[in-house]
Amino acid sequence: MTIRFRALAAAAIAGGAFLAPHGASGQSVVGRLPQDAVLKDLHDGQRIGPFVGWLVTGQDPVGVRAKSAPMVGLRYDVFVSNPFYFTARAFVAPSSHDVYLPAAPAANNRAGTASANQFGLEAGFEVALTGERSWRGVQPLVNMGVGLIAGAGNGFDAGGYKPGVSALYSFGVAARIPTGRNGELRADFGWMVHQVRYPNRFRSSMGDNPPLRPTGSLTPLTTDRAVTVGWTWGVFR
Repeated sequence: MTIRFRALAAAAIAGGAFLAPHGASGQSVVGRLPQDAVLKDLHDGQRIGPFVGWLVTGQDPVGVRAKSAPMVGLRYDVFVSNPFYFTARAFVAPSSHDVYLPAAPAANNRAGTASANQFGLEAGFEVALTGERSWRGVQPLVNMGVGLIAGAGNGFDAGGYKPGVSALYSFGVAARIPTGRNGELRADFGWMVHQVRYPNRFRSSMGDNPPLRPTGSLTPLTTDRAVTVGWTWGVFR
């Protein structure tokens, strides 16, 4: 009995020694260290920072819209509830636009260019596709908002066109790239829909000269596109 007991004990010890490394190896395959995780929590709060980019302005029937130009601005974001964020931004895009004379013959009704500075202010919500987490270091988002776009400080336009103020509707996609510290990189691509406001004189004609806008609305819709890159910092933590 003693010999048999000793043999069984030796077999059990040998089996445990054999299985222990394999059990440890199995754990290393199944689990991940926190720094190696595909999804990482962000612990978001309020963020603010500048951005720069390029505004591609949409065409209008007459052709007096401001031309495509660089844009700069300031963005504010705050985490509301997973996966929603409230966001707001203000921007300016210094540019120029073509001047057309309503009473001139169609062959020579273009009268050079004038400055056209666009200002925008909008607010809305973003939805994080991965929630309040990044996936492989990136947090993808979709957004939509409303606001105002206006022209200010514009040069004298002999044709009487003034950009005025219009409602702005925006939507787009974005990618946040957290750095692991307080700052993060962000890239956006979006669309902005708003009205172009023509003066009433664009409808009138003089002699045989046709009007600049003979039919259709004097407030047609146009769509701008914007691509921006920015940097934000966490505040009030």
